[in-house]
Formats: sequence, C-alpha cells, structure tokens
Amino acid sequence: MNSEGGEGNYVIWTVNLDRKKSRNEGRRIPRRFAVPNVRIEEMAKACEALGLRYEVEKKKYPRCWWEDGGRIRVERRMKKTELMIKLAEKIREIRE
Repeated sequence: MNSEGGEGNYVIWTVNLDRKKSRNEGRRIPRRFAVPNVRIEEMAKACEALGLRYEVEKKKYPRCWWEDGGRIRVERRMKKTELMIKLAEKIREIRE
C-alpha cells in the first residue's frame, strides 16, 4: 500500500495538522492553517461536518511513536493538502 492509502483513500495523521509540530516532525500544512494539539476525535467530527466518508485508525505516527494520536482514512474528493486545510479549519470551528 502506498502512503496515500490506496483504494481511493488518503491517510491523514493527527500530526499532519498539528501547529506544534515542525514540517520535519510530520506537519503537512502551513503553520497558519494548522491547529495545536489535534485529537483523532476532532478529525472524525470534522470529516462528518464536511460530509466525507472516513475510517478512524488508532495507530501511532512512526516518528512520534510515544505520543497518542492516530490517523483517518478519508475518501479522495480533492487534493490532499486542500483536504487537510479544510479539516484544520473545521476543527478550529468546532473548538469555538
């Protein structure tokens, strides 16, 4: 399986959206869009709010194996970076 998740899905880790992580630690979107301390439950709620099919996986990000986190598999409907930015924006909305 490739890093995109195969079968028409993207794999997005909590660290990919985390403002407190550096690009080297796994953040995949610009810091101005990222959200601090992202939780997998928030990612799931954001996917629901955006009307996306997703599947939660309780796994540990290899570069930060000691931290709790996880990943979701999300259907491909747009570019991956665009999707991650929308998820981060929705998480910010949910927190308010």
